[in-house]
Amino acid sequence: MNDSNEHTQETAGAAPEAPRYTNFTEAFQSARSDASSMAREAAPKLKEALSGAAHDLAYGAAFSACFAACFAKEFIPSSIKETLRRGACAGKRAAEKAAEKAADAATAPSEAVPPPLSA
Repeated sequence: MNDSNEHTQETAGAAPEAPRYTNFTEAFQSARSDASSMAREAAPKLKEALSGAAHDLAYGAAFSACFAACFAKEFIPSSIKETLRRGACAGKRAAEKAAEKAADAATAPSEAVPPPLSA
């Protein structure tokens, strides 16, 4: 009676034996099909996790940008806001004048440039 119990315990506790293949191609094909099926099962979960992370990242960036802008708008006194507006308008006018001046200088022939040296 003890002999049969020992034999049952040995077989029950043993790990399942790995499949034996006759050649490398057979083992490779089996591994490829196993990996392919596991990848098909894991792909939707990974896709869901990545799309959730992208959503959270985009939401956080948009929220922080809008929050900072709204907070600054409410926090800055109206006199400083008006000063910033006037400064922005003056800067825009100065940039337009500089652009016109540069365009005029680029299109007008320059007489101040000496002719090229000849050998």
